[in-house]
Amino acid sequence: MRPGGIVLALWVVLGAATGQQPSLPTITDKAFMEECVRLHNDYRSKVQPEASNMRYMTWDAALARTARAWARECVFEHNVYLTERYQCHPNFTSVGENIWIGSVQAFSVAGAIKLWYDEVAFYIFNVHKCSKVCGHYLQVVWDYSYKIGCAVTPCNKVGGIRNAANFVCNYAPSGNLPRRPYIKGRSCSHCAKGDTCENNLCRNVERDKLIYYSGWHPPWEFSITCNEACVGLVVLRIVLLLLAFVSVYFIRNYFTDMPINT
Repeated sequence: MRPGGIVLALWVVLGAATGQQPSLPTITDKAFMEECVRLHNDYRSKVQPEASNMRYMTWDAALARTARAWARECVFEHNVYLTERYQCHPNFTSVGENIWIGSVQAFSVAGAIKLWYDEVAFYIFNVHKCSKVCGHYLQVVWDYSYKIGCAVTPCNKVGGIRNAANFVCNYAPSGNLPRRPYIKGRSCSHCAKGDTCENNLCRNVERDKLIYYSGWHPPWEFSITCNEACVGLVVLRIVLLLLAFVSVYFIRNYFTDMPINT
């Protein structure tokens, strides 16, 4: 969903939680990554009317980092950098976004993505119009989007919800252009040259490559990222600082006890 769209919020009223909060998956959690990709592809393969050119989606590490960075902002709005070139991905210049917020206890990948897809009830394909909010659905089933990266982070409060989970998915290339989300027709009948058909989706070896974009993070991300060398340097500085304090302490005590010649 492009910026300016309406963010989908799930308002869940729960009683006071007891015990520890449920843990949320990280962007390197294999099960989390696979579930995000699988569910999107399942919904994309079953659209009605059939799609003749629907691409298969695969995970993108850079999009996931962008999703995590924005989710950590804990704000009830779309990423303000989505339309700025190379601010959300080192290669793609257009990035789409869907957001879900709710209580940590209520969060599930399947539940969030289902809510986005269920907006299909408000979309009229033949005339390309929404009777209510349907932008999240359009991004889920946008034919040319083939990379996805998602993240979920805890927030003390976001959108009026306390102890919230902020779930963000970014897509590339972005969808929601002024046209229908895909070309109607027999599945895979309009796949690009070199594509293969799998589960009604167009796959391509080059598009499906998993690239890690080592060292890349959103330029606007304010949190400090630290690799092993960085961590080692920080630890060394702390040790040297402690040694300096200890040295000063003993030097002061030593010179205090020395007799003063006049």
